[in-house]
Amino acid sequence: MTDVADRRGWHLDKGIPIAVIITIIVLTVTISRDQAKQDERIALTESAINVLQQGRLQDQGRAEKKFDELKTDLRTINAKLDRLIEGRN
Repeated sequence: MTDVADRRGWHLDKGIPIAVIITIIVLTVTISRDQAKQDERIALTESAINVLQQGRLQDQGRAEKKFDELKTDLRTINAKLDRLIEGRN
């Protein structure tokens, strides 16, 4: 029968090479560091997307304003053409 204390938690067997333990520690640290770098890259990407979206909205606003100005100009030109045509008759 096995001892109850042996089943309660993790324990290291003395047969595990120190190289394996060091490798596990190094991998854990590396993965944690890589995760932090990935989080930073994601934050930078989100920031860049927000800047691009704001720029797009500003460009869209300017384009709509120009379009409205062009419509007004076309109406003015049409009115002048109508007056010219009516004046010839």
